[in-house]
Amino acid sequence: MNSEIKTNRYSTFLVRYSIFFLFIFSSCFSFSQSKSNGWGIGASIQYGFILSHRHNMGHLVRGHTPAYEVTVSKQTFGDKYWQQHYRYPVIGYSFIYINLKNNEQLGSAFAFYPHISFMQNKQRKFMRYFKIGAGAGYISKVFDRIENNKNNAIGSHINVFINFTYGFKWKVHRNFSIDGAVAFMHFSNASFTAPNLGINVPTIQLGATWHLSDGKEIYKKDSIAPARDRKWHYSILLSGGLKEVSPAGGVKYGIGSLNAEAIKPVSRKSRIGVGLDIFYDASLEKKLKGANQDYSGMFAVVRPGLHFHYELKLSEFSLFFDVGGYLFTRWKEDGYIYARQGVRYRIAKNWLVGVALKTHYFKADFAEWGVGYEF
Repeated sequence: MNSEIKTNRYSTFLVRYSIFFLFIFSSCFSFSQSKSNGWGIGASIQYGFILSHRHNMGHLVRGHTPAYEVTVSKQTFGDKYWQQHYRYPVIGYSFIYINLKNNEQLGSAFAFYPHISFMQNKQRKFMRYFKIGAGAGYISKVFDRIENNKNNAIGSHINVFINFTYGFKWKVHRNFSIDGAVAFMHFSNASFTAPNLGINVPTIQLGATWHLSDGKEIYKKDSIAPARDRKWHYSILLSGGLKEVSPAGGVKYGIGSLNAEAIKPVSRKSRIGVGLDIFYDASLEKKLKGANQDYSGMFAVVRPGLHFHYELKLSEFSLFFDVGGYLFTRWKEDGYIYARQGVRYRIAKNWLVGVALKTHYFKADFAEWGVGYEF
């Protein structure tokens, strides 16, 4: 009974932060434009499989996975300059259901997520697009030490959901289009609850969209672009979170990081930079004890590092990717190379909030939620 209460508490924690992320995304890509044109309602059928990305996950794969998705979308028309610069992307919200074809151990998956589609060949009937989205996911059956101990992929019902899609859209009529695409979907709780190998589902899909348009769409194009930012920027971010290590059902350990960066815009879209990290990970003491290694002193649980930074800006919202190396680490099983990928949102002139996932060679280490100041 106590384990059920703890699981519900942790699930509620993840739900709240998933909603927080959705709120940030929605604030940046608001549908509240003056134009009535551009709305669309779509649906797609998908067919794929669970990717067995670890040798000990093969028993979970029992068949191909059908999926069904419904979408509400809004075409941008360049009311803000970043929309023009990105060739008038399409913003949307989707709900997806996936039959994981393993009712005994995995059950079904659901996800609700906002997304943005970058269009190519915009003025043509036949277009290519790339869609990226992230939101909240739900797995109906998760690891349980007594009732479901063979599910070594995921330990929590509530998870982060990520979607990457590349496809082609054919506008058959001004009010109707069909599309075909390949997609990659990922469910993970970022090591908040063990186990967390994650569930990856690549699919192919076929869909259709009904466009609520009167045929009088006008794409705004400014003849003079705003001045480009060319100066250096400096930021300090403080982040924190929790993680669980094997065996499942154990203690939640506190994690945190202090991050300082120097960043230079190289275009209206991109910024690059370098940074210093100081990571705190309380779980390292347990790992060092288990391996009969020295766990005394501050540097048992603190790891300093240097990283390179890349950032893609979309208005006040940005996606970033860091790759770095530890200057010192007493726990060497993770290696010396780490990566961090995430999102940031500018809530005021100099203040930022964000969420990031830290990994070692594509294996999740922890998720961190932070606040920062940039000048």
